[in-house]
Amino acid sequence: MMAEPALDGEPKYPPYRPLVPVVVAFAGGILAREYLALPEVLVWGIVLVAILGFPLLRWLGVERGAWLALGLLVAGAGWVRLDVAVGRRPANHIAHFLSREPTLVRVRGTVASEPELRVLPPMPLSGDSKWLASEERQRRFDLDCDAAHVNGEWRVVCGRLRVVEHAPRGEVTYRYGDRVAVVGSARLPSPPGNPGQVDGATLLRRRGIDATMSVSAGGLAVERAAGSGFLSTLHSARERLRGTLQTTLSSDRRAAALQCALVLGDRTDVGDDLEEAFARTGTIHLLAVSGFNVGVVAWVMWVIAAAIGLGRQASGLLVLCAVVAYALVTGAPPSVVRAAVMSGAFVLSILGRRQMDLVQSAALAAIVLLVARPFDLFNVGFQLSFVAVLGIILLIEDVGAPLRPRKSLFELAAGEEGVGRWRRLLRAAHWTGARAGGVTLAAWLAVFPLTAFYFNTFSPITLVANLIAAPLAAALTALGFIHIGLAAVHPAASLLTSYPARGASALLSVVVRAADMTPFAWEHCSAPQLGWLLGYYALALVFVARRRLGLSAARAASLWLLGGIAYLAIGPSATPPRGLEMTALDVQDGNATVLRFPDGATVLYDCGSYGRNDVGRWVAAPALWHWGVRTIDLLVVTHADADHVNGIPALLDRFKVGKVIHRPVLERSEAGQQLLAMLDRRRIPHRSAKAGDRIEVGRGNVLDALWPMDWSLRLRPDDQNENSLVLRVEHAGRRILLGADIQQLGATVLLHSGLDLRADVLLVPHHGRAMAATPEFARAVRPAYAICSTRSGHLPPATVAAYEAAGARVLTTCRDGAITARISKGALEVSGFRARGGPRPVTRDP
Repeated sequence: MMAEPALDGEPKYPPYRPLVPVVVAFAGGILAREYLALPEVLVWGIVLVAILGFPLLRWLGVERGAWLALGLLVAGAGWVRLDVAVGRRPANHIAHFLSREPTLVRVRGTVASEPELRVLPPMPLSGDSKWLASEERQRRFDLDCDAAHVNGEWRVVCGRLRVVEHAPRGEVTYRYGDRVAVVGSARLPSPPGNPGQVDGATLLRRRGIDATMSVSAGGLAVERAAGSGFLSTLHSARERLRGTLQTTLSSDRRAAALQCALVLGDRTDVGDDLEEAFARTGTIHLLAVSGFNVGVVAWVMWVIAAAIGLGRQASGLLVLCAVVAYALVTGAPPSVVRAAVMSGAFVLSILGRRQMDLVQSAALAAIVLLVARPFDLFNVGFQLSFVAVLGIILLIEDVGAPLRPRKSLFELAAGEEGVGRWRRLLRAAHWTGARAGGVTLAAWLAVFPLTAFYFNTFSPITLVANLIAAPLAAALTALGFIHIGLAAVHPAASLLTSYPARGASALLSVVVRAADMTPFAWEHCSAPQLGWLLGYYALALVFVARRRLGLSAARAASLWLLGGIAYLAIGPSATPPRGLEMTALDVQDGNATVLRFPDGATVLYDCGSYGRNDVGRWVAAPALWHWGVRTIDLLVVTHADADHVNGIPALLDRFKVGKVIHRPVLERSEAGQQLLAMLDRRRIPHRSAKAGDRIEVGRGNVLDALWPMDWSLRLRPDDQNENSLVLRVEHAGRRILLGADIQQLGATVLLHSGLDLRADVLLVPHHGRAMAATPEFARAVRPAYAICSTRSGHLPPATVAAYEAAGARVLTTCRDGAITARISKGALEVSGFRARGGPRPVTRDP
């Protein structure tokens, strides 16, 4: 039953909501299966005891014990459901023939998802790397394998691959359900290699994907077209709807892209810059199909049913069928399934002439989703959707009450008949705005800790941006449905909605971009720790259940507010290391090295990689946030090659940078000019450094520049690598030498310069590339640890042999992940991150 208002104006809640504890217990079982290594025998024993114990305890009259047994039984069901979803890999599974190193394979199978074309934009600060300075087209899809060519023969296999076809030729020549043969480089997903990095391997596993495969143009052939199955029909219907919007709105790509996102949930063509503007302003939910879309479909079908004179039951059945069909066509994301189930419950309550408890219906939707797709519990969209809708349901009355219009003394004295028409219209508009503001505020209070946790973003302008953007998105969504309907009647009829759609999409884009560019509209932040996150929602539940706990609204709200203030005051603060920490992040073929000093000063030594992955955004920034770093006190730019600088723009958007030190004559390269202009626009102080300079950072921390020298700059000013900036830092009697990208010339001159090059830790020059001076350089430095920041297969054996002969332990980021050297009280410890859950020791200095 739905909550009814009591005589005192406070809502009277139902005595119990049985589906809520069921969802909690079932989700708890799923979490236990994912994170706890419980023996199967123990779990099945608990389930058996619960099955036998529940009726026995009920018969004995031990009610609490009986309900506890039932809860354990439901939790066991959640554990079993996820265990079934995980499954066991048979002997012929494709993963058994692959490793984490790329392997050239040939497989056959069925396309298991609609191919998605992506256009990757040019990488910033690409310099001379022309292939990075141009856009790249990729087509991605999932492939259910059934045969693989292994050891010279075809074998029957199973498993699913995520296939990425690079530079695909022409239009899509294959679709969902087609049988294809593919030749490419496949590998098992690697665990995260850096602190704070997204665990891509776990994400793929939760989506049922066992390995990834890279395919060059021409490496795919269609062997048999898809049949006319149910799923193939759904995918074809989705593609036809998408094609209708793109064709009829072809003159305005932005309108077509936004309507595809709003109506079908397809954000492929929205563009990274506009999508990020939506994300930063907290309006990204508008681009996802959700409860509003389902509500529009249900309302339209109900109106149509009423217009043609269908009865109550026939109308309800028509609405249910339309909602289910729409959910299937959009791919059944969690938000749509939740809304579809809740809409179905609402329709059934109307048909049965019963009131509906919204919390119960949300719990029913959660059960349906978790039983069908248990891994959705870890899906960000699932969490945000349910938390937002529960926040609206439970908080709307409290946060909306202060916004509602109050009658003036004149209106009270004149009565309703004495109030003019315009006054009544203004009051109605006030009521509508208050309701919209209350919904927006309630949803924001519910989800903003999750958005900070997952996206490291806090947007105080979200409330205002949503109040303006949400009606525009609603109008554009409705226009999208009408547009598809008119286009189905006759293509020319769609012109009636094409011009309003273009205007609404342009206005929506302007609003979102204006909000994004407003000063202090959003801030990047460190992700709150899990304990703080749970504490926030625990205090929120105390506020919601305050009446049952005997707390006043003011006291419960004060507790909630004090918890938020405590988090802002002490939660996200950085904890400086006890000594000096140097971490060479795993950026594949490139360099991004972080120095953190005991006084809290942070130095970043380059940030870049030869690849399409933005290591500033996806590697360096998450690592810095993981450590609680908000300010990069010193950014060192050794030279302007792409593998050392193309991650810097993303960091400048996310962190305050105190100052920048770079190599001399940086402006002689195109990427160097772009970087200096970028620093000037942001008013970040910068200067060059060369051999003999001492660079201070924090409270007394010094970095000594050993290279380049004046004569090298005069004779070879355009040589990026040979004139890169080599630094040395000393702490507690230990030394770290950062070798940049010097090659034969720089290494040879340093060897004959008379400098004491000895160091305990060496960041090997030029990622370990082969050079004749390597053995002599290794003997001069005599490092205990030689760290190579490189990708797999790019480290010459001769380099490893030279440093091992000099007594060094050679570590590589491609194998060990991020490598951290800690110097504390004269002791040196080195560890690698390549382990689930955090760093593992590689070796320890005696």
